[in-house]
Amino acid sequence: MGPPRLLRGLIPPQLVSMDAAAWLPCSTHLQLQLSHCHFRLTLRWPDAFKLLFALLLVSAALAEVRYIASSSMAPTLRPADRAVSERVTYLFRRPSIGDIVFFKAPTALQNYGVNKDVVFIKRILATPGDFIEVRQGQLIVNGVAQKENYTANHVSYTMEAMRLPEGHVFVMGDNRNNSCDSRAWGPLPIRNIIGRYVMSFTRSSIQQPR
Repeated sequence: MGPPRLLRGLIPPQLVSMDAAAWLPCSTHLQLQLSHCHFRLTLRWPDAFKLLFALLLVSAALAEVRYIASSSMAPTLRPADRAVSERVTYLFRRPSIGDIVFFKAPTALQNYGVNKDVVFIKRILATPGDFIEVRQGQLIVNGVAQKENYTANHVSYTMEAMRLPEGHVFVMGDNRNNSCDSRAWGPLPIRNIIGRYVMSFTRSSIQQPR
């Protein structure tokens, strides 16, 4: 099954013919190939610290590691990166602008055949009660133009102003040219959020002998 017609404008043409698993932004599968005990783990010190911290969180069932399957969050996260999602923060506060969150497919996507358990990752850009719009590529929240130094270069586009309803946030991928997000299917129910992004490991952080 390819992407629904409503979403194809935000998905590269080369992916339209693929099945759903190929174009959805985030996969829960993380595979590590180990051949008995004959493998080498090479980490820089910052990555070693991140890995230790991530393992502590995961072992305490407070976090999980997810595989990034697409470029929808580039340049912040790239395909094949491993991202750590923690589950504690939102027990104490509500999701905030700037948070990068993992969430299950909202009803609007389920209505187009996306499985309810498929996980996406996007950045929150507006919270309940906020007004959000885009003018010639410039994001404006509550009348204030936002500085987005984390986005990939993208084409200029316009989005009509809307006010976020209670219990919802507006999310987009950092790679606006290749992201299926709230622009296509509307505000995200906060109840669908399952974790907050805290750190990632690049593809080169873990190396195995050939």
